[in-house]
Amino acid sequence: MIALGILALLTYIGLVVGGLKVALDRENEFALRNLDNLARVLEAHAHNTVDKIDTVLQATQLRLNTTLAGESADAAAINATLARYLALIASESQSLRVANAAGNFTHDASGKIASVHIRDRDYFQRNRDEAPALIISEPLFARITSNWVITLSRRLDDRQGNFAGLVQAAIRADHFQEFFTNLKLGPGQSVALIDHERRLIARYPAAPERRGKAVDGMPLTALIAAGQSYGNFTNRSAVDGVERLYVARQVGHYPLYVVIGHAPSDYLANWYQEVLWSILSVLLLALVLGGWIAVWLRIYDRAHALAQGMTRAYENTTRQTRALLDSLPDPAWLSDREQRLIAVNDAYARACGQPADTLPGQTVATIWPAEAADSLARQDAMALTEQRQQRRTDTQQLADGGIRHFEFISTPVLDEHGELAGVAGVARDITQLHEDQERIRYLAEHDQLTQLPNRSMLADLMSQALALTVGSQAEVALMFLDLDHFKNVNDTLGHEIGDQLLLEAAQRLRSSLDTRDAVSRQGGDEFAILIQGYGSPSRLASIAQRLINALGEPFMVAGHELRVGASIGISTYPQDGKDIGSLLKNADTAMYQAKAAGGNAYRFFMPEMNTRISERVMLENCLRRASRGEDIYLHYQPQVDAQSGRLVGLEALVRWEHPEKGAIPPSRFIPIAEESSLINEIGDWVLREACRQNRQWQDQGLPPVVMAVNLSAVQLRQANLAQRIIAILADTGLDPRWLELEITESAFVHDTERIVAVLDELSAQGIKLSIDDFGTGYSSLAYLKRLPFDRIKIDQSFVRELPGDTDDIAIVRAIIAIADSLQKEVIAEGVEQPEQAAFLLDHGCRLMQGYHFSRPSSAIAIEAVLQQGVRLPVRPLNTTE
Repeated sequence: MIALGILALLTYIGLVVGGLKVALDRENEFALRNLDNLARVLEAHAHNTVDKIDTVLQATQLRLNTTLAGESADAAAINATLARYLALIASESQSLRVANAAGNFTHDASGKIASVHIRDRDYFQRNRDEAPALIISEPLFARITSNWVITLSRRLDDRQGNFAGLVQAAIRADHFQEFFTNLKLGPGQSVALIDHERRLIARYPAAPERRGKAVDGMPLTALIAAGQSYGNFTNRSAVDGVERLYVARQVGHYPLYVVIGHAPSDYLANWYQEVLWSILSVLLLALVLGGWIAVWLRIYDRAHALAQGMTRAYENTTRQTRALLDSLPDPAWLSDREQRLIAVNDAYARACGQPADTLPGQTVATIWPAEAADSLARQDAMALTEQRQQRRTDTQQLADGGIRHFEFISTPVLDEHGELAGVAGVARDITQLHEDQERIRYLAEHDQLTQLPNRSMLADLMSQALALTVGSQAEVALMFLDLDHFKNVNDTLGHEIGDQLLLEAAQRLRSSLDTRDAVSRQGGDEFAILIQGYGSPSRLASIAQRLINALGEPFMVAGHELRVGASIGISTYPQDGKDIGSLLKNADTAMYQAKAAGGNAYRFFMPEMNTRISERVMLENCLRRASRGEDIYLHYQPQVDAQSGRLVGLEALVRWEHPEKGAIPPSRFIPIAEESSLINEIGDWVLREACRQNRQWQDQGLPPVVMAVNLSAVQLRQANLAQRIIAILADTGLDPRWLELEITESAFVHDTERIVAVLDELSAQGIKLSIDDFGTGYSSLAYLKRLPFDRIKIDQSFVRELPGDTDDIAIVRAIIAIADSLQKEVIAEGVEQPEQAAFLLDHGCRLMQGYHFSRPSSAIAIEAVLQQGVRLPVRPLNTTE
């Protein structure tokens, strides 16, 4: 009898220990799988961050290596380019800078060049000494911004392939810290980003005092030293002293590692409670058996009473087992080989909405809806048939109507003889984990400001769209949209207003598209729109115009009425590209053509656009070099009184002689200079050279004449324009009365009040002012009354067909009449035929300029004319040529 009692107790203990071991393995496996899933998501986030920044670095590297390396470049233009690139990675990088070979910063996206150097930094020396590659620094405390960062940099080479410096971006450590915090990890969990020397970059829970310091830990050290990209281990944290199960995963091929940890004390809490109840049940059974045996040995007569005591003990043990099941927070059940329930816990009863004591003896088919019952029965059947644990994850609707996510685990149970007895099952509620993973995925695929899909998700959406179509029959198009004048809003009203404007613009774009179309934010003020099933190019044009109209309406933001436009480029699949990268590139090319046309327009991509853009980039680079050399020079065209032949002035005309391509006409290089901001540098040189030459002729004793110099609309936007012109006059010694500035009327469309103030200041100095190309642009009598100009110039487009075109006759007469009524001089340009000169003289225009009198000539040729006097030989006006 004693042996039987001990055997029963040992058997029970063996079953309990075996069950606890299985439960422990299950909990460890579940925790490890969750850590691995989270590590994959965080590794992908870090990988995408580095890849996105490296794309910008390579673009900057290509631009600088091919056009600027080893040369004195226009700092303002380069800084503007860096600012445009930084806007694409603003959420990841806090800066984008260029340093020279001495380690001094030369260019900065912010426009402010810091005086600190980086020649002592390891990443600078690696760029200098190693082959070109992406260099990721150790965690650094930034000298300029005074915060923890890691820098990503790429080497720049000069024309001979020698080290010329580097371009670098800096990722705030807080960028990762904030992302980790937003994950809202549970207690006992930690996540850290370290480099290959185990130096801490970011961690949750935060440990700011450990940033930049190596994290101790033999398993982690061994994993990195062995070059492994993945591993798991249990170790006590050197940061907070908590022992955790860790998963470490390398970020792509970069020297960065994501380390995720979860304390066993947290994820094994339920298991520890199960152990406690098991020990209590064993002790209780042992006490009962011990008491029963003692009583049996002492009082045989009380065998019947002892049997009753055993019965009560069994009932108590059953109740304790039920209490143990009820201690589990998740639904749990025991069933026999016929899948009839033997026992369930309260969580199971609450889930199905039935009393727990009515469930034993039933099958799942009588408890759950058919679809859920089929899945549960099928899994338990597989556990019985294969005699091994079965797992699956699924969504289940509970009796209260709530939807939860569960991991269903079914484990076969054997009796004391090793025979199959039934199934023990548990449904672990993983709803919170599922929601966390969905949120992480959402953050990785959406723009955090507008909540629109980002570039990564746009690529997935396009892949899905192409999967639903067949080859060349796919009607898929991509629009690349850039807001016009958005930078002005940011610069004048601040980024908060700019962000609100972007939010409203995103909402307008969404509401202007069909539900099957997708709009994504690419960064800054750039958006991409994926159009499916568009039918014909005319419908794409209609959609683009609808978007332009929607964004053209005024925005009311924080009490400000803001107006922006939109420029759109359109590319189609597969004609303009067979992948998202090609379509985006070509749509971006078309968008810049729309901007070049004045903005607020759309353009379809055409292959020749790339040729034109390549040619334009080549011309810009050549022009940049020419502006610093001798390829840019001036010619001068006389302005005469056609009635007397007297020379009344000269117009300085800029010319460019390319060493290989020969003469480049101004109509080709002036627009490029205006778009690239080179016009300011070239314009200063033209003004200075024209003033210097005029003063030189006067010093030689030649008759003084007025020198006319053109000012572009871009030059007029300079804040200190008047001061610069006055300084040039002072430097060259030219009296202001011998300088005339010609200004195209289109320059007065924007910022009229400020321009009027600038011209008033120049006029007060004695400088003459004239309106160039009158009648081709704004042509408003309102501004004619306000501007302090001295002369109106009739554009050559109205002179060319005189006197045969009646429209030109009417326009020229009107301009002469306006000038006469305002008591201003009038001069006609482009006079090439004697009939034109005669007509103009007959109608009161005496001042003229054109091939009929003289072609633009060099300074030497003009000097000869001045030496002969200030009269030009005038061809007879009553003859034909």
